[in-house]
Amino acid sequence: MKKLLSLALSLALVLSFAACSNSASSTPDSSSDEQSSVVSQAVEGLWSTATYTENAEVGEGEKTVEMTVTAEDKSVVITVKTDAETVGDMLRETSVATGSESDYGLFVDTVNGIKADWDTDGTYWGFYVDGEFSSVGVDSVDIPTDGALNIAFNLEKDNG
Repeated sequence: MKKLLSLALSLALVLSFAACSNSASSTPDSSSDEQSSVVSQAVEGLWSTATYTENAEVGEGEKTVEMTVTAEDKSVVITVKTDAETVGDMLRETSVATGSESDYGLFVDTVNGIKADWDTDGTYWGFYVDGEFSSVGVDSVDIPTDGALNIAFNLEKDNG
């Protein structure tokens, strides 16, 4: 009797899955819209803690740093005006990125309010200077006095 009941329930479950897949495939536009909505919600979720969700200008000073922040498929440019000598000092001054102090300087774990958590999901903030991955930390990058500096923080994930 138990075997018969298990078989009947299994059959009902299989038929309900088949019915769901048929109704979803009969309206491809709604399936596409649902997928877009899920992707949109994921980005909004990640960006829900962001300080700036649109391009912005912050700080005061004679020097200009164009800072691009990219996480998933969204980017914003934060133009930072500063008198700081290094990128690390600028970040501390404006709080557009935060982290912990180490023997090597500022270890950035939060940029624009978005936290990367290596221990939880293998994410980290890749630091780029003039389009190239930086081989040094933020405290070792000087801000030129006679021009602008372009930096970027990209939320990246270790796939290893």
